[in-house]
Amino acid sequence: MTSLALLLIIVLLVLFWQFSLHCHDIAIETARNTCKQRNIQFLDGTASLSAMRPYFSKVSGLALKRTYTFDYSEDGIGRQKGCIVMLNSRVETVLLDS
Repeated sequence: MTSLALLLIIVLLVLFWQFSLHCHDIAIETARNTCKQRNIQFLDGTASLSAMRPYFSKVSGLALKRTYTFDYSEDGIGRQKGCIVMLNSRVETVLLDS
């Protein structure tokens, strides 16, 4: 493997990592805003990546579908799970436990 190919691989990995951090930030902000709109408490202040897989559609082509989970509380005592599904950096769905 040439040094140019190795450098290219490293650059691609860094770009992927940066894009993943950006998506994580969007997921946290989405969870925070959803909880604020529904007047519920956003617990732990973070969202965790629970799944990432390739996705293909005729409209958007090849993309990465990420699923983030977060915890919230309606009464300050119980803990419930929420889920954010993203296609690349666009939020597709926000789901809350009923």
